[in-house]
Amino acid sequence: MSFTQLGIIIVGLSDNMMVGFLGKKALASVSLANSIFLILVIFGFGISTAISPLIALVDAKNEYKKGAIILYHGLILNFFLSIFMYIFIHIFFYILPYLGQPKEILNDTISFLKITAITFIPWMIFEVFRKFSEGLSLVLPSLIITWISAFINIILNYLFINGLYGIPKLGVSGIAYATLISRITMLIGIYFLLYRYKKVRNYYNHFKYFFFKKKYLKKILKIGIPSGLHMLFEIGAFSISSFISGKCGIKELAAHQIVLNLVSSTFLLSTGFSVSATIRIGNQLALKNYSELRKIGWSIIIMGIIFMLICSLIFLFFRNYIPYLYIKNDYEVIYLAKKMIIIASIFQISDGIQGIIIGALRGIHDVNIPMCISFFSYWIIALPIEWLFSIYLKMGGQGVWIGLGLGITLSSILLIIRYEIITKRLIKK
Repeated sequence: MSFTQLGIIIVGLSDNMMVGFLGKKALASVSLANSIFLILVIFGFGISTAISPLIALVDAKNEYKKGAIILYHGLILNFFLSIFMYIFIHIFFYILPYLGQPKEILNDTISFLKITAITFIPWMIFEVFRKFSEGLSLVLPSLIITWISAFINIILNYLFINGLYGIPKLGVSGIAYATLISRITMLIGIYFLLYRYKKVRNYYNHFKYFFFKKKYLKKILKIGIPSGLHMLFEIGAFSISSFISGKCGIKELAAHQIVLNLVSSTFLLSTGFSVSATIRIGNQLALKNYSELRKIGWSIIIMGIIFMLICSLIFLFFRNYIPYLYIKNDYEVIYLAKKMIIIASIFQISDGIQGIIIGALRGIHDVNIPMCISFFSYWIIALPIEWLFSIYLKMGGQGVWIGLGLGITLSSILLIIRYEIITKRLIKK
């Protein structure tokens, strides 16, 4: 599963590295656009996370018709959510100029978003199929199609940015068009790759036009809404941190984007552990094997800690070289990024722990308290500290990352306590 996440990371890295060659203005524009995009799309991803544990539960009992109905409702929900997001982002264009961001990046930001907004539909539907696949413990289809789309994205980025083979030079918009094509490829590819599996066809054979059934809609939304809000609170805080960095200037925003891309990459890799925790714990929950459930959770958490420790050390040892992968000639941006990388590296282990435990708790269908923990840690603690340190104490981007790091650490501590309480309670049953 981590290899699937690696494919997604390669897309993000290639986008940021290639746009970095266009200069700090382009890097800042894409940073702001992606922050806005993520605030919207992340809630839909949260709805999709409900699919994996629900499918794992019915798959353990070979209840194919129930699984097909869950898949159907997930697809319909995400389709309508994507339409809503597309409309909302076009309304947001009229608000953006009044949010205190550098005026020289707004045109590129809006142009980028107009194109990437179309990707809401294919990407949201792809996520449902991906979570369905993961719920069946079939990771190869997602892995294959993610890597294929990653290579398509890189090739198209190069062609569209530079205007080769008769294609006009599109600059920042070229990145957006490449993203659109690669995400459509992902949706088409995963549907047909999944169809090759007999296990999946058992579900597809029961897949037909269903009217909404309140029972199944409730099941998805019971897990999906709190999970979506949890992700919205967490990723939303990171997105708003880009707005705070933008108020400190283009250079701060460009440096922030470099560090955010690094941290997002390691976090995405660690979500492979999180998804494994959700599925394996979901299976043990169905079998009512609670002692094994708890052991599985802790074994995955420990593996995640080791992985994130390695990432932290890589950041520290190579902090003087990493920024040059994104931008070459702006030494002030490079200097700022180096300082931010040191702060971000300190909180890598906390970031991994909280992501994995969220997956473990989702497998137990415990989503409401984690949602509240996320809101408290990021919106009550992290964001006010970011604003205080970066704006009032004039610490710029370093203040932003100190605030984020404190929020991440608090979240991980509270989630560990929650996991201990819930698993011990299950064992006592």
